[in-house]
Amino acid sequence: MRHKILRFFKQENGNIIILFAGTLVVLIFFIGLSLDIGMICLHRNSMQSLCQLIREDRFTYQDTIRYAENPGLTSYQIIYDTMTDNNFNGTVKVYFYEETPESNYRYYRIRTELSKEYAYTFARIFGLTTTTVTVSLDGGETYGESLKDMIWYSPIAVSSYNGSYTSQFGGGYVYDNHDIPADW
Repeated sequence: MRHKILRFFKQENGNIIILFAGTLVVLIFFIGLSLDIGMICLHRNSMQSLCQLIREDRFTYQDTIRYAENPGLTSYQIIYDTMTDNNFNGTVKVYFYEETPESNYRYYRIRTELSKEYAYTFARIFGLTTTTVTVSLDGGETYGESLKDMIWYSPIAVSSYNGSYTSQFGGGYVYDNHDIPADW
């Protein structure tokens, strides 16, 4: 039995077909894996481009946010409108946190997270169907630097608009006043 096995491997008739088939399977696996990873990177890059639009809007609408009755909700609405105008159909989550205002100083932070489901193409063979692609953008604004600065404050307490605003499928949003990023 041992001699038959050794003789089989010493013969070169047809072995190239076995090597080619094995190499082809490995090659197709890596091409398919590269396809899925490349498409995920493509989706992530397009979402990063949308984040640049959000960054520009933050400067365009900074006075709108600054003088809003509810700056957290106003920030969410500006960002959500920008995303719908650019045909983004994923989830928009906006974290808003403003420090308790002082007499001549006001500071708030905004984090925007865009997330979207990506349906795998090749990895479905292995039972993987979707993955969530998420990008985020941090920003903030400071008003007032000297004792002579006059700062406008929202008439409602900052605790009533600090938190997260998450878009819902079909419109609307969910507000959670306890959902603040841990690294803030």
